[in-house]
Amino acid sequence: MMVNAYPTLIRRLLLARGADPEDALELSTISHPLGKQGMLGMKEAVDWIAYASSQSWPVTIVGDYDVDGACATAILRKGLEKLLPVTSIVPNRRTEGYGLSESVAARISPETRLVITVDNGISAHDGIAAVKARSMAVIVTDHHLPGPRRPPADIIVNPNQPGCPFPWKSTCGAGVAWYLLLALHLTHPEWVGREMLEETLDLVALATVADLVPLERNNRVLVANGLRRIRSGRINPGLSGLVAFAGLELEQMREQDFAFKLGPRLNAAGRLADMQTGIRLLLSRDAENIESWSRFLETINAQRKEIQAHIEREAIQITESLQDTGDPVICVGDDGWHNGVVGIVASKLKERYQRPAFVFTSTGDMGQTAQGSGRSMDGWHLRDALALVDSRTPGLLNRFGGHAMAAGLSLPKVRFEEFRRNINAVSLEQVPGGRFQKNVWCDGPLQAAEMTLDMAKAIEQAGPWGQGFPEPLFENDFVVVTSKAIKNGHWKLLLQMEDVVSGKSASPKSPPVEAVHFLNGREVAQEPPPVGFRVRAQYRLQVNRWQGREGLQLMLEQVLPAPAPVVMPVQKSRSTDQRVTGAPPLTNGISR
Repeated sequence: MMVNAYPTLIRRLLLARGADPEDALELSTISHPLGKQGMLGMKEAVDWIAYASSQSWPVTIVGDYDVDGACATAILRKGLEKLLPVTSIVPNRRTEGYGLSESVAARISPETRLVITVDNGISAHDGIAAVKARSMAVIVTDHHLPGPRRPPADIIVNPNQPGCPFPWKSTCGAGVAWYLLLALHLTHPEWVGREMLEETLDLVALATVADLVPLERNNRVLVANGLRRIRSGRINPGLSGLVAFAGLELEQMREQDFAFKLGPRLNAAGRLADMQTGIRLLLSRDAENIESWSRFLETINAQRKEIQAHIEREAIQITESLQDTGDPVICVGDDGWHNGVVGIVASKLKERYQRPAFVFTSTGDMGQTAQGSGRSMDGWHLRDALALVDSRTPGLLNRFGGHAMAAGLSLPKVRFEEFRRNINAVSLEQVPGGRFQKNVWCDGPLQAAEMTLDMAKAIEQAGPWGQGFPEPLFENDFVVVTSKAIKNGHWKLLLQMEDVVSGKSASPKSPPVEAVHFLNGREVAQEPPPVGFRVRAQYRLQVNRWQGREGLQLMLEQVLPAPAPVVMPVQKSRSTDQRVTGAPPLTNGISR
């Protein structure tokens, strides 16, 4: 492996993230779903499925409309289709909202005897009660944080439920579904073979990265093995259709391609259309259908980008148009915004203003419900904050759920201002002064001899990198050799590294390196720095692959004028982006 070419640096990077440099991330080393450290309820779920199989019970899987939910649905359908009659349904994002609601329960076929949820269900009290009233058994498989009350399901499999000894709490919904198949394989290998388990690892890897769950060691094993299968050409046929439209090469696939190339294309179905299209794609082996559905998702994703860009511009205008209220949490909305993209826009606002953000639109009968999505900053648990609001003002929130960094909710639109006041009051209590900070962990400077294409490849191979296990970020001073603005105002630069000790230009043997910077609204200046200007840049080493050629490229994360002090080599440094001072004011754009 290329890692061996740079043992000191790669070992330092892995050790700084709590990983063992000698860990090969073999699939055989994952935690087991059964036993003392297994998932609570897993054995009982296997027993229920075994009984259902013996009775040929029809099964309905209730999925979710995001990548994790689609992959979980496809994994479980694929694993159960030879055991018993199985079908799936997914909520309509716009009319039904998230999870197994009463309206979703009403759509379940009356022949169904067993309902299994994937990536949802832990908060579906009313929906599960409605299913039980129709004399159907319910198994919940989920990974979201539970509320104070246990839903009335027969069995719950969720690593985050109270009393579950399974050590890896960040397993995504598709991971939990895959673990259910693994448990079936361990107890009934004649039903679910080893090949079936390995065939679905690419979907587990995609879902794990796209759902932004932390890459704890167990998740890294799942993602690494999913990527290995893809790179060897053993890929889900439907997923290969998305790969083709994304212009990716299987042997060069990286975890970032899940997040920025494949995930958005699959997600587009649930955002603007019906995620059943995405699930059919992941289950299909028909080349014509795969091409057709992949093309459809490509078109839908292009439409999603246009809608998102329009709403993002309006959200920024609204945020900046009103007088600053002093609220640390942004709450904006508009009746006409598409609810399929409010979560993405909330993420964009959070990044732009370095503050938590909620974005809402109107849904329901006569548009009387405000449905929203929130994104948080490090150190503020969003779902717990919503739970506190809910306990203090019963009835304010119709529904809510999520994680530390992301959450969804709905409330009566007429109470939108009340929610804004309450969520900001909670934030001021929990975060001193409401001053949110983004902690940026930097791996220090590189020496000129380390800034090479081989080093970039070595870092790639030392992955997977992602949420909670960040791709290495370095910091050096450079002199700008060439500078120009490219499409959408982004920057393309040629940079000459300065010596990390003396501040002078590095050895002439160290050539200038290409660098790109994508604007995020927080730059010191919108124009690229001029030629000859000294800058201090935080960057990631990347392999730029284009038309069969490879080259070294720096992906610039932050560019500032180089200060007088020179960065000294350290094993690990920490810098903090403070909240933007004089931040633009907040607003609620939802009409009354």
